[in-house]
Amino acid sequence: MNEFRYPVNALLGDYVRAGVGLAVGLGVLATVPATPVILVVFGGLTGLFGVFGARTMHRHVIRIEIGEAGIRSAGLTTRALAWNDLETMRLRYYGTRRQRARNDGGGFMQLALRGAGAALTLESSVEGFEYIAWRAAKAARDNGVSLDPTSAGNLLDIGIDADVEQPPPNWNKADTHQR
Repeated sequence: MNEFRYPVNALLGDYVRAGVGLAVGLGVLATVPATPVILVVFGGLTGLFGVFGARTMHRHVIRIEIGEAGIRSAGLTTRALAWNDLETMRLRYYGTRRQRARNDGGGFMQLALRGAGAALTLESSVEGFEYIAWRAAKAARDNGVSLDPTSAGNLLDIGIDADVEQPPPNWNKADTHQR
């Protein structure tokens, strides 16, 4: 079994953004006279930054476990998906075209897996993302799940050929925590 986590340095920016957003929102709510507009705008923003901070905290504690039988995420909640139950795999890129063309590390990818009533979504900042995406693509192929053109293209963009039996060459086994 291989175990992966989101590295702290990948989450620091999100923690800072959540903290600054909460501080500004709460600061305005605490110091400006309460009017309906102020409460709706800054209360809503404070709530959004609070949710964003909680989501970042969840990614901080989550462990992604990959085994021969399936994938499991364990943290504040636990979700598991057997590879032979995989029905849908989507790999999406979020960022600007300029970031993608420059290949400067801007933007991020999101891998969404679904099957047998279970759903897992992972972002590319997780350790071993290429390995996880390859393993999911292999399971999709084994299950006869066809990939949409966007997902297939994104796999190729990160150096993954779903038809290859071996993990991608750019996968760094040092990113893995063996269990």
